Amino acid sequence: MRLVQTRNKRLVFGILFSALIVGIMLTIGQVPLAVSQPVTIPVKAIKGVIPMDGANPIWEGVPGVIIPLSGQTITTPMHPNISVKSVFVKAVSNGKDLGLRLDWSDQTKNDTAIGPQDFRDQAAVMFPVNTAGAPPFQCMGQSGGTVNIWRWNAEWQKDLGKDSAGMWDVDDQYPGIFWDYYFEEPAGGVTYPDRIGRSLGPFNSGIWSGNIMSDPTLRVSSVEDLNANGFSTLTTQAHQDVIGNGVWEPSGSLKGGGYTGPTWRVVVKRSLETSDANDTQFKAGASVPIAFAIWDGSNIERNGMKALSTWFTLKMP
Repeated sequence: MRLVQTRNKRLVFGILFSALIVGIMLTIGQVPLAVSQPVTIPVKAIKGVIPMDGANPIWEGVPGVIIPLSGQTITTPMHPNISVKSVFVKAVSNGKDLGLRLDWSDQTKNDTAIGPQDFRDQAAVMFPVNTAGAPPFQCMGQSGGTVNIWRWNAEWQKDLGKDSAGMWDVDDQYPGIFWDYYFEEPAGGVTYPDRIGRSLGPFNSGIWSGNIMSDPTLRVSSVEDLNANGFSTLTTQAHQDVIGNGVWEPSGSLKGGGYTGPTWRVVVKRSLETSDANDTQFKAGASVPIAFAIWDGSNIERNGMKALSTWFTLKMP
């Protein structure tokens, strides 16, 4: 290889200045500059109950790994212009449960999809059900390579503790709304218990069909336990085993955190082993493939329009 020398100071200055500008733009966009990011996420062994509060001091001493994300451009709907460029991940285990904490920068809190213009913030963790051998395709698995997905949903987080309804509904989003009442329903309107009572069959097809998105009684937390074996195969599990808790912090400042500014901090937890054949099982000392996805509702991200990672390795203690 022949080296070319130049005494043109303006050319040298231009090259260095361009490199500086690129570095500043990547930093502002929170794109990790290092290409030698660790591919292993260590799971720290702790004693006692894994805290669902991501601000609990237990999480401070847990090592974290920055996971780079890129736009999904493999299948439609694509969305290369993602806003979340990385997610900061910590993992712990007490010998009984596995807990993960995910932090990512998000300037806005999007926790409803009531209006046609609304899209919710979401995060997902994915594992292969069969952890032996090479992992399946990183986008939703493949035929013969089923994946187990834990998807946290900001709207479901908002639903928790929402009176007897158990969900944020149209009349909550638009308190001045007025609607007629259906036949055989009480005059003056209908409450949620009415809709799941006499009106269950005729008027609430989502609940009648057993759709977990429509019926909050089918949920155990703000996380949905799912399976997939390829594009368009995402399926809710009959038995929900994962729990979660998410908090949006306007300041984002947190000891042991990965970001400053507005930040989502989400904790998901599940027993290491379950009786469900559709669940990934976690054994002591095992290395389990793991991948991540983030949706920013303010950037109209939903379904396949998301930020995603490649496979990393979760190393159990």
